[in-house]
Amino acid sequence: MTRLTIDLSIIIGGPQGGGVESAGQIALKVFTLKGYNIIGTREYHSNIMGAHSYFHIRASSDTPRALRLPVDSLVAIDAESVLTHVNDVAKGSIVVYDVGSINQDASTLAPMEHSLKKRLEKMFSERGARPTVGEAIKLLEERGARTLDLPLKELLRKVSEETGSPLASIARTVNIMGLSAALYALGVEFPYIVKAVEAQFGKRPKILAPNIAAARIAVEYTHEKYGARNPLPDGPHKGRVRMIVTGNEVVAMAKIVGGLTFESFYPITPSSDEAHYIEENKYLDVGDVFRDVGLDKLSIVTLQTEDEIAAIGMALGAALTGARASTTTSGPGFSLMNEFISMAVEAEIPIVISLWMRAGPSTGIATRTGQQDLLHAIFSGHGDTPKIVVASGDHVEAFYDAIKAMNWAEKFQIPVIHLLDKYLASTSVSLDEWDVDPSLVEIDRGKRVYGPVKDYKRYEITEDGVSPIAPLGFNTMIINSLEHDEYGFVSEDPIDREAMVLKRVRKVETISKSIPETEKALLHGDPDAKVTIVSFGSTKQAILSAMEELYREGVKVNFLQVRVLSPFPRDLVSKVLAGAEKIVGVEANATGQLSFLIRAHTGYSVGHVIQKLNARPLYDIDVVYGVKRIIESGVERVVVNSGS
Repeated sequence: MTRLTIDLSIIIGGPQGGGVESAGQIALKVFTLKGYNIIGTREYHSNIMGAHSYFHIRASSDTPRALRLPVDSLVAIDAESVLTHVNDVAKGSIVVYDVGSINQDASTLAPMEHSLKKRLEKMFSERGARPTVGEAIKLLEERGARTLDLPLKELLRKVSEETGSPLASIARTVNIMGLSAALYALGVEFPYIVKAVEAQFGKRPKILAPNIAAARIAVEYTHEKYGARNPLPDGPHKGRVRMIVTGNEVVAMAKIVGGLTFESFYPITPSSDEAHYIEENKYLDVGDVFRDVGLDKLSIVTLQTEDEIAAIGMALGAALTGARASTTTSGPGFSLMNEFISMAVEAEIPIVISLWMRAGPSTGIATRTGQQDLLHAIFSGHGDTPKIVVASGDHVEAFYDAIKAMNWAEKFQIPVIHLLDKYLASTSVSLDEWDVDPSLVEIDRGKRVYGPVKDYKRYEITEDGVSPIAPLGFNTMIINSLEHDEYGFVSEDPIDREAMVLKRVRKVETISKSIPETEKALLHGDPDAKVTIVSFGSTKQAILSAMEELYREGVKVNFLQVRVLSPFPRDLVSKVLAGAEKIVGVEANATGQLSFLIRAHTGYSVGHVIQKLNARPLYDIDVVYGVKRIIESGVERVVVNSGS
């Protein structure tokens, strides 16, 4: 018997601070309990309160690699959500909205972006109408949407009467009402909604009771007015214990099981949640990792510093004492770390920097995603500053890459930049326990020595460029930012200088030989395809999803995912690109930074590029559209702009 494939995409929209995050998390839990794979991300304004925020979810009986537009359901908690997402809704979708907002006009919505108001006015004027919620609902119905109007104020009063809670204290339960109505209309049985609400709010009766009441009242209203739907079939993973985890959380988990002992940070979006998770889960049994120095259990030190300069400085100091150290930041903070990155190279101090890219330049759009810091990471620091830069494409890669980064930093005594982004940071996925298996973790601390060493040379000239490293206090050594001899004493002697430069060059050669080819880059799809997509980072998910759609339409492409960007895997990339008739770069930056690296290292020109510049996630429809345009018309540059 053929298994029924279920694939649902939902947007929950509302004001910042209005419970959109909670509603999104509950929806993720509902579909996980039903046995589906999920992916979901929150898109939010950099303002603290009031501005539009939304949670985009996809639940599938298969593996949803990326979010999907248009959506099958829109849950609009407020008027702005209806108008903002009016073009994101598929034919036959379910739209839940507040009937009390029916007459609201875009021009009266203070938080709405001025440019969006103008676009809506132009769009609706072509229909001879004003951009009101009512007109948007008419348009959606004309396009085949099924609309559910909820009298949220009336339903909220019922919740207040039933629970004895003041209206002001339960105002945010409107998010649960809208979500519950949509879920019920999609065929989700009410008990699953209750279980998800309980899982979200835990044993907090003052919060739990009003939310469960709100869910029930909304479901009863929907049933009475619109009737019952056939139950949504259970997914293939029903009954399996699974984990719902964000990118921030999965990197933090990796650092914990990978033996991290020190993490510093200065609060900055979107990196802070990683450090907060480590702080909340900092007690661990380190097993054999540090038993050679007499430690069985320890608490990870997580330290919030006064700025990013202090954060990396303290991490370097911790690393010198023998701690496995890292720091986490975003683009603006990484800029401040540059001088200390150079020192880490000169003094050969192992350090991991988690760099969560966001939309720049400058503060840019602090809560949105982008891929603009690739070259910044590779060329950070002054002078010749070799380092390792590794980019993760999904949550599982991020887990294992974080551990590899710590191993590589200590094995090669070099800065390692773990390149991630805001999309990964705030995107949740469902994982099985074997997807991120701590038993597969191997700790490699490199050429560590403990105890006194006769005639210890901290910077001993070696064939592989890596010297034995001892923690501070065991042997006499000099650590500073100046050029030095083998002992660390400052030296401007030309022979010493040349020897140390060549030592660092040999280290890079050792790194290039030591990292397996399969960890440097991966070719996805048919090796004989004549169209090769090249990209890095979280665009992987949308590209793989798009490849499936293109294949169904008879378009064969493959995808070269570059994983280690420095040292650049020149020979491997050259070998793949030699067989391509068209090379298409996919990047969320304006300058084609990966394309630049490919041309610089291999001589191959990336002749076509698909760019996402609006600071929203890359969707599979973006890649499908871009590839088709390039194949059909040969254009060099396609800018895609889906997302609200």
